[in-house]
Amino acid sequence: MASSPEYKKPANKKDTSHLMCFGKQKVQQWAAYLSLVIITAILLSVFSILSTSFHSTPQPFVTAVKRPKKPVLVEETHGTTDYLINKLKQYGLWKIYPAQEVPRFFIESYPDDIHTVEDIAIRKRVFFHSLLPHALFVRQDTLQKRDSLESILEKIECSLEDINFDTGLDYESRCSWSDFLAEDEVSFIQNLCRKYRTTNAADLLERVDAVPTSIILAQGALESSWGSSRFAREGNNVFGMWTWKTSGIIPSRRDEGKSHKVKVYANILASVWAYHLTLNRLDSYDKFRQLRRYSDDPLVLAEGLTRYSARGKEYVEEIKNIILANNLQKYDSCRLSDPDTSGLYGPETKPTVGVEPAKASL
Repeated sequence: MASSPEYKKPANKKDTSHLMCFGKQKVQQWAAYLSLVIITAILLSVFSILSTSFHSTPQPFVTAVKRPKKPVLVEETHGTTDYLINKLKQYGLWKIYPAQEVPRFFIESYPDDIHTVEDIAIRKRVFFHSLLPHALFVRQDTLQKRDSLESILEKIECSLEDINFDTGLDYESRCSWSDFLAEDEVSFIQNLCRKYRTTNAADLLERVDAVPTSIILAQGALESSWGSSRFAREGNNVFGMWTWKTSGIIPSRRDEGKSHKVKVYANILASVWAYHLTLNRLDSYDKFRQLRRYSDDPLVLAEGLTRYSARGKEYVEEIKNIILANNLQKYDSCRLSDPDTSGLYGPETKPTVGVEPAKASL
């Protein structure tokens, strides 16, 4: 039996077993595989960069600082206490319980006729419950600034006693605090120093703190006669703050030779801001701030208010009596509600911006 003839490739045909086809083009297998590896690596790198950028974009310090939302509501009182009472009831502010969320209801001024309300219990409730949101807002803002300050101080690798934020100082033992911080953090610290009138880190930390709600309400009640005083009604001055540099209301019983006036504020919130800042930065209330290091009891802290009035100790006792007689400590656990109230209360509400008297003469 004859064997099959051995197959032989044509002499003029090339061996293409090591080639790969891409359309009409043929390329070396090793080149094709290398190209695929390079393309895959590039795609993975791009995906990794985009994923990291999406999930881990660093936030600037300013957005990291916790800040309260601006007040979104201001109600006109239309000059009558009855109107304000109806609004307090509408907003759920007529009855308030401990630890309750308080809506962001802010008034421009107290009603013109609040001093004519004969029922003292009604007048007290109107005063306390309309002032409460303002007090909580100012406290919240201050505490959030304190949180930011504490976070910054933790980044500075120096003992608190060695830190002085006065950039003009030049001595060997000085801590180079700005070396540890970003530019916006340095700016934040410098603004706090100007506002609270100190460059000493320990002192600044002591000053940037909140006054108990019950003390705010009690002092406001005593200084404004439950919102019915002339200064409260004409100047939105709830805390009897004086001024020497700007226009104001001249007290009818001002002693001869005195030049002080009673400060006029744009609204109730501005009055609360100025009062709160006064307790936190003036040397007269250093004892108050020292007591606050160890206690948040308003009856203890009231002992630091002897210099708020010429009546001294008698004034302190009156503040304590107002707190106890009106059970104001129940408001210390209240908190401000969520700021989103758009469309909730109808067309009578209007947006506003909280006014902080940065240039006020206190």
